[in-house]
Parts: sequence; structure tokens; C-alpha cells
Amino acid sequence: MLPSRRLAVIALAAATVLLAADRFAQARGWTLIGKKAGITVTSREVQGRGFPTFRGVGVIAADLFDVLAVLSDIKRHPEWLERAKDVRLVRKINEREYVVYGRTDAPWPVSDRDAVYRSKTAVDLAKKTVTVRFWAVKNASVPKRSGVVRMDNLRGHYIFKALGPKRTRVEYQVDADPGGWLPKWIAKMATKWLPQRTLEGLRRQVKKTAGCAAYKARIARWRAGKY
Repeated sequence: MLPSRRLAVIALAAATVLLAADRFAQARGWTLIGKKAGITVTSREVQGRGFPTFRGVGVIAADLFDVLAVLSDIKRHPEWLERAKDVRLVRKINEREYVVYGRTDAPWPVSDRDAVYRSKTAVDLAKKTVTVRFWAVKNASVPKRSGVVRMDNLRGHYIFKALGPKRTRVEYQVDADPGGWLPKWIAKMATKWLPQRTLEGLRRQVKKTAGCAAYKARIARWRAGKY
């Protein structure tokens, strides 16, 4: 197959995957709010809450485990995670589970938000899928900060699906009640640009760290099914 034709086939396959995601989302009550740079953003209203659940879906031109390596490198999350001001490991439970503290830099005049959350990774080598779920927990070792709104109602996930040796579908979803005062226009804006920019940032970081020596050992363990 000629290179140009191969690229056309790959582009068509990616478009088909994203179209299927759009149709599935709409069937489950999700509303399309944006499509840019191959990333589809949808949202779903939550009764009694002004901030909807949001989801971003896109494809990253990288191996599944290269993407997972970036996500598992918690101390470097502020390099790519949209509006991340402070992210640090609170406690390592085991190779798949962590307790993490994260603070989000909110635009003026809104107060910053933070959360303590537990993250758990599940790997299915047969299906070439990785699911990373996270949810808010209470932790006495991380007290609330003055002027920062603690989000006690937060949950979400990343789902990575290998589409090929160097192609990974990524789904990023967050269901949170940000609490405190939050203007409707900021809530509406954040619903769109948080998933969009987070996935764009993840793409850049994966490209930046591809072949990183610090990740090689852990990727080798994952490929061997050792966690």
C-alpha cells in the first residue's frame, strides 16, 4: 500500500471511531458541545447542579503504555493537565492505586478548587484497554486551605484503548460538583475547554516524553503483565 493511501486509511479509521463515539454519546443523553483537533467534547446535565458532567474523546498517535506512563507520572501532571496548579502524591497504596492531591487554578474572580482523590488502574491486556478511575476521598493529612474550595464530590476516569501499535483512543470524563460560587458563564466555558485542553496537553506531553528513559522500566513491566 502506498504511503499516501495508508495515511488516508488511518485518517478514515480515526474519523469512524470518533463518529461512533458521537452517536453513542448522543444515545446516552450526552450533548455535543465541541469538536476541534480531532477531539470530541460532550456534556450531560446533572439535576440540581449547575456544572454538568463532561467528556472528551480523541486519538493520540502513541502506544497505549506510552500514554499510561505520562498519566502515572503524577509529579509532572502540572506540565500538561489543564489548569493544574499543584498535583502531588499523598499515599501509594500499591502499584495500581494512589491517593493524590490536586489543586486547580481558577480564573479570577473565582476561588481555586482542590481535591484529594483516589486513583485505581485496571489493565486488560487481552482487550488492549486501560481504565484509570478516580474519586474524591477524605484524608486528614491534607487539611483544607483558606481561600480554596475543597471538592468532596468528584469522580471520573480515563479510558485508553489501543487502536494499533502507535494509536490510542483516549476518553476523559469528569463528574464533579465544584461547590462554592461559580458564575454560569465560567461553568459553561470550563465544560468545553477543560476536556479539550487536557487531551491536547496529554498529546503534547506524550510526544515530549516518547522514549523517555525514566519510563522504560515501568513500561516493560506493564507489557509483561506485572503491576
